[in-house]
Amino acid sequence: MSRRSTLRLLLVASALGGLAFTAAPAMALPDAKVDQQIRPNFGGLITPPLKPRYRPDRWTPGRYTWGKRPRDRGASGTDYGPNELPPRDQMVAVVDCSDAEAGPTPISDTLQTVADNGILYIRGSAACKETVIIENPVVIAGEGASIFSGAAPEAATLSPEAGRACIRVAAGTRGVELRDLNLVTQQGGRMPCIEAWDAEVALVRTTVTYWGDTSAVYSSGGRMIMRDSVIDAKTWDAAVVAEGAVVDIARTRITGEAGGLDLTPGNGESRLDQVGVVARGGETPGDVGILVRGQRSGTGSMTMRDVVVCGWTSGLHLERGAQVDVARSRICDSQRGIISAGASLKVRESAIGAREVGAYVASGRASFSRNRFYGGGRPVYSDPGALVELIDNWVYSSVDCWRQQYEPGLYCVTDRYLPGPLRDRGDWGGGQRRGWDVDAYDRGYQRDGVPGALPREQPPKRGWGRRN
Repeated sequence: MSRRSTLRLLLVASALGGLAFTAAPAMALPDAKVDQQIRPNFGGLITPPLKPRYRPDRWTPGRYTWGKRPRDRGASGTDYGPNELPPRDQMVAVVDCSDAEAGPTPISDTLQTVADNGILYIRGSAACKETVIIENPVVIAGEGASIFSGAAPEAATLSPEAGRACIRVAAGTRGVELRDLNLVTQQGGRMPCIEAWDAEVALVRTTVTYWGDTSAVYSSGGRMIMRDSVIDAKTWDAAVVAEGAVVDIARTRITGEAGGLDLTPGNGESRLDQVGVVARGGETPGDVGILVRGQRSGTGSMTMRDVVVCGWTSGLHLERGAQVDVARSRICDSQRGIISAGASLKVRESAIGAREVGAYVASGRASFSRNRFYGGGRPVYSDPGALVELIDNWVYSSVDCWRQQYEPGLYCVTDRYLPGPLRDRGDWGGGQRRGWDVDAYDRGYQRDGVPGALPREQPPKRGWGRRN
């Protein structure tokens, strides 16, 4: 046999060997497709495609310079010089930004004369255009009109220039309270409206309207408190971000586009009580209502009670190390209700409405007791290795329950037993609603009762709609 013939035979043999090696995967392809259809791929939900977050750089206030030299005089009878500051001895001060002689920074100038734990009132006749720098514990409040004046009350407004923050709290400052204020940022850029570092900041009856590229309220460390406030953010970041801070929010409505709350609880007990986190408009890929992260050390616990999260692709997303206890809350109008990846989670007496999956537990521990799952999605799904406890949870189905098979702890109920408040979603669009008082879910349980034993549905008799 010639050398050329031998070479041809070797080429043919190598080609046949390649076909033999590729035949097995080709035969397994249909089985892989079938397995993919039977077992949904929830693994991609652990890391939703969120946009990269921008965080402001840590800052320290520099040496203060007066925007306008004060009218008071020093001991020598002359005006205070550039290196001489008046003592902080005023317990009460008033600022009117409509005063032409007040200068460009009347609030920051006056704060240099207010004693610790003093009160600075802002009159609402004109909007203040400065960035307020706070370095000592103080109360900044809007001064309302007297009831005897007959004038309509006007909220004190602080609206800085484009690309600037409304309020910046210096590191280590404790006891800063913002009360009865209207904070507006139309072109925030990469600056939040409120920025605090290792400080204690409280928002009481305060409205924050933000339009920019980062969060409306940012807190790193310290403590963040909100009471009877409204946060309305138009941004691709979460509306409120707290990293390593103890969070205490009650009776507050938060509206956002790509995210509501991004929380990394600090060492201590954080809580959400009567809080509405509502998405504006339609869903965007990867948006999350409440995102709770854990820390390697010093992670605090998070308690949620009477919380409503509606309109998001993922209602509640928990990452590794988070410790969350949810009670009598509501997640509605979502694609995925709860996603837990390595967290310690307890959910009880809550309503979870989702179109794809009610709760997906990738790893960690999760306990679900006496909850209501509705919306048509799979109620609970867990990956191997995750520890899931199911106790008396009800699944409302649009299909006859005798056709459904659920694991122990999940009991099927036809959707005609679904409580009325869970069906109605029209009240969420109202501007007067805070978000939690629709049913949310303490009041809902008072009307409808906690999930209890319902009559079991029997399959129809032979010949009445059932196939033989």
